[in-house]
Amino acid sequence: MRRVSRSDLRRAGSPWTLTCVPRRPRDIGPGYHHVWVNATGNGSYFLDEVDRVTWVRHLVAMLDRMAWDCIAFCQMTTHVHAVFSVPDESLPIGLRDLNREYSCDFNLRHGRVGAFLRRRFGSRRIEGARDLLGVYSYVVLNPVAENLCLRPEEWRWSSYRTTLGMSDDFSFVDASCAIADAGGTPVALRAVVESAARARLQRPRPEPGSGRGLSS
Repeated sequence: MRRVSRSDLRRAGSPWTLTCVPRRPRDIGPGYHHVWVNATGNGSYFLDEVDRVTWVRHLVAMLDRMAWDCIAFCQMTTHVHAVFSVPDESLPIGLRDLNREYSCDFNLRHGRVGAFLRRRFGSRRIEGARDLLGVYSYVVLNPVAENLCLRPEEWRWSSYRTTLGMSDDFSFVDASCAIADAGGTPVALRAVVESAARARLQRPRPEPGSGRGLSS
């Protein structure tokens, strides 16, 4: 049987389209990266506080092993966001380990079998100070956008409270780069986040990996 070529489809006026387009290579170079991970389907990534603490423990172990810095993270219900500073090309290795270890614990604890993640992870390289502050604000404002709290510092399962000096729950987080870019103090960073929150009221944008729009 003769193989159908692209020119054959054009000549035939076929409505078919070719969908087997290679995925663009992931940018894994050194630098800052926004990362997000979703549970499969619309399932929960965290079911209770034990799950949330377990994920943090795996995160800290991975950071120590890979020599990464965590700039911010925010646990939601169906997914999690994080901003990392990665010194080399180990982004997929670190996320592979974190996802595998947490997935195994989650499935074992909840008597679950099968794939836990929608896909390995989503990521985007952060380019410059303005981009870093935009992504940082986006990450810590997720609970507000999902109507889980009125202000981002009210959400316990985010590193934002620690960065503002309101708690020491996640002392491993180092947001000094974001603080420096915002003006040098946590107060200045808070002002940037609050400005982003006001702008989001007027300009909601899709949440990476969720397929939903953000609204407050």
